[in-house]
Amino acid sequence: MFKKPFNIKSRTPVRSSDCRRLIKEAKEEFPEAWGAVEDAKDSDAVLPVPNNLQTAKFVSHVGERGQIIYDGPGDPLWIKAELLDNQESVLVPTVYSLWRFPTMLPILWTWPAVVKKLINGADLMAPGLIIPDGGLPDLKRGAVVAICCPGSLAAQAVGVLTFETKGVTSVAGAKGKAVLITHTYKDHLWESGSKAHPQEILQAGTGSALHVEGDFGDSSDDGGGEDDGGDWTVVTKKPPASGTAAATSEELVPLERDSAQLSARLEKEAVISESAAAPVSEPSTKPTPAEMDSLLLEALKQVMATVLDQKAATDLLPLNSSTLYSHYIVSNAPHNQELDIKKSTYKKLAKFLKAAEKRGLVQLKDIRGESHIKSFNWKHKEMLEYKPYKVSLAKKGHAVASSAATGASSAQPTVGRVDKTASGMIQVIELFKPSNGLKPLFDEVGASTPSGYFSRHQARSVLEDYIKAHGLIDPKNPRQVKLDHRLCDGLLTKDEYSKLTVFPRDKLQSRLQEKMTLYTELRIPGKTPTAKIGAPPQVEILCEKKMGNKVITRTVGLEKYEIDPHAVAKELRTICASSTTVDPVPGKKNALAVIVQGHHVSALAKLLEKHGLPPRLITVTDKTSKPKKK
Repeated sequence: MFKKPFNIKSRTPVRSSDCRRLIKEAKEEFPEAWGAVEDAKDSDAVLPVPNNLQTAKFVSHVGERGQIIYDGPGDPLWIKAELLDNQESVLVPTVYSLWRFPTMLPILWTWPAVVKKLINGADLMAPGLIIPDGGLPDLKRGAVVAICCPGSLAAQAVGVLTFETKGVTSVAGAKGKAVLITHTYKDHLWESGSKAHPQEILQAGTGSALHVEGDFGDSSDDGGGEDDGGDWTVVTKKPPASGTAAATSEELVPLERDSAQLSARLEKEAVISESAAAPVSEPSTKPTPAEMDSLLLEALKQVMATVLDQKAATDLLPLNSSTLYSHYIVSNAPHNQELDIKKSTYKKLAKFLKAAEKRGLVQLKDIRGESHIKSFNWKHKEMLEYKPYKVSLAKKGHAVASSAATGASSAQPTVGRVDKTASGMIQVIELFKPSNGLKPLFDEVGASTPSGYFSRHQARSVLEDYIKAHGLIDPKNPRQVKLDHRLCDGLLTKDEYSKLTVFPRDKLQSRLQEKMTLYTELRIPGKTPTAKIGAPPQVEILCEKKMGNKVITRTVGLEKYEIDPHAVAKELRTICASSTTVDPVPGKKNALAVIVQGHHVSALAKLLEKHGLPPRLITVTDKTSKPKKK
């Protein structure tokens, strides 16, 4: 989080009410630190949350946001940020706090050679853990832990566990990241304080540190924790036996005389990740909001470096921001991740693009109330150093096909869709049954069907057969039909009955359709066809204003055609780059309404058509358009 310079606002004093809340939270989360203060019974003892605190908001180099709490002299003591799966901010002590209270957090042990890599920005890999004889302490996934080296309780890093440690007694053959590093000794957060070193803090503070003989931790060592090749041995003093420490360092540390040999062995076993940003083929966990920010930024850089480079983007600029997101960013997600702007800290596409503009990657322009990309900065320092990653052919091909099919106004959805086009569109078949007044006419011709229903064409043929069988065509005008008692009873009104003797042939056919009872048969792929009386149900799309000028687009009636409202809402969130909700419809049992912010009638209609819904089954009402002037 702090391996590179981060943006921070000016520090402000912490209010007394906030300080009380912080003390309460710290006591609940880290009782060991407060227990050590109470055991000391010293009025001058250093407190985990001292007086005269200051706070400042920060944004990391990858867009992670949080809060840093400093003490009076200016050392950062606490971090509040969202970590791993936590949707709320977590209180995390810095190395400055851990040096004052070494057993505040559960401790995991690793080699000095690994620490150097952690300081350089890597995460702690599973093979890099040192497992005591009794196994790791029982910790849950997401627990905040301190990383120490054998022989010293001086924390070298703080991070979050990615797995549950219960029953883990060996890391033989283990792969992947064990701890996602949040903060380390000698990172930029450490540099924002007094730049003290572990030995100085421990000698001046608790004095309870174990140490490894040699030059580990020496302030002159810019490597950050690896010795210079000299021999080092273990001082066999036992750390606490609780879950906050490991077993004896004598049990933990193999006597490898050559630190270069140790480094080579760890590299060979894939203990250390070469880069904290190394591509991962399949994500093991759902990204946190901060991680989603990083993924969005990576995808934007990937688009600028590969798809919308200087040659390709010239003809497309200015480019609608929604098109950029749905067409390009989503389909170029790193590590096969599923991008969702709502799951980031930005929550809205506009905020993400403004952050990218502030970063200097893009320049925005407002056109008719909509945000557009005016230009890309391909000469930005980050772009010059950027190395593109590989995007799966399935994603890439899908995006290209989508672009060709729908143009720049909308994008082909990539996730969450039950595709009815693969097995055909939803078909609506109109069927007719003769009314009581027309049954004698049909019976006289001998017209019948197994189901009792007639298609429009069959009904027309019955009438034509009846007219020809009874010689009712007017010889003077073949377009006129002579009316007999059957036609009068079935097709004429009471007023027409006594006045008319002939009737236009085409209008007689139209009258027949009106007098017959209409039934509708829905043929939904994978479902048994059913016929119901009346016209087919309509899917209603309503665009209206709510709470002033806020525009929403509401869709009702998807369940009648076996279309999942939640799947449609998920796709709309991607296509329109807007928030969506699925709410019950008042007064209608088991009916759900899909609501998307903004005017998205066209995009929604196209999406429903891809779900197999014919356009004639969609009714659109737009209450946001201004009335035309007379």
